[in-house]
Amino acid sequence: MIFGMIIEKFPFNIYALCILLSLSACILYNIYFLKKKNINNEWILLIIIIVLPFVLVGGKILTILTSSNDVNFITVGFSSYGGAIGLLLAVFLFEKITNNKEIKTGFIISLPLMYSVSKLGCFFAGCCHGIKYNGIFSITYPHLYDYSVFPIQLLESIVFFFIFLMSHILYKKYHSKNIIEYVCIVCAIAKFLLDYLRYSHIDQILSINQGISIAFVIIMLISIFYKKKKVTNI
Repeated sequence: MIFGMIIEKFPFNIYALCILLSLSACILYNIYFLKKKNINNEWILLIIIIVLPFVLVGGKILTILTSSNDVNFITVGFSSYGGAIGLLLAVFLFEKITNNKEIKTGFIISLPLMYSVSKLGCFFAGCCHGIKYNGIFSITYPHLYDYSVFPIQLLESIVFFFIFLMSHILYKKYHSKNIIEYVCIVCAIAKFLLDYLRYSHIDQILSINQGISIAFVIIMLISIFYKKKKVTNI
C-alpha cells in the first residue's frame, strides 16, 4: 500500500460532528452573504430556522425511502440529495411566502460547501466508501472491512469545495441570474461521475444517486430555458 492511510474507529460520533459542522458552515456563509445583500437580521434568522429542519428531515427521509432494509429515523444517516431537496423546498417556499428573491441564492451556492464538509464525516467514519483499491492514497478501515478502498469521500470533499469556491467567486464577479441552475447542474454532473468510484455502484448500471442527478440536470435546463423565454417575451 503506497502512501496509504489506516483509519481506526473514533471514540466519538465523527459523522454527526461533521454534519453539524456542515450546517454551521452553511449558516455562517449565508449570514455573510445576506448581510452583503443588506437583508435584516429578522429575515436571516427566520430563513435559517426554516431551512435547517427541511435539510435534516429531507436527508433522513430520502435515506429511508431508498434503503432496502428497515431503518430507524433517529439513527439512520443522511442522504445528500435528500438534504439538498429539503433545502431547495425551504428556500423556494420562503420566497413564495415573502416574495424576497435575494435569499435563495446564497443557500444554493452553499450547497456544495455543505456537502464537502459532510463528506469528511463519511471519510473518517468509513461509510459511503469507494471501490476496492490498493494503489496510491488507498484507505483501510480495519474495524469495518478486510480490504483497502479508494478515498472517494475525500475526493468528493475536495471537488465540491472547489465547486463552492468557484461558484462564490463567479457569482461575486458576474452576478449571473442563472447561478442557481449552474450550481445545481455542475454539482449533479460531479455527483453522477464520482458515483462510479463508490463501492455501492458495483453491479449497477445506474445508481439512485445518478438517476436523481439526471433529473436535476433536466429540471435546471428547463428552468434556464423558461427564464430565457420569459425575458424574450417581455
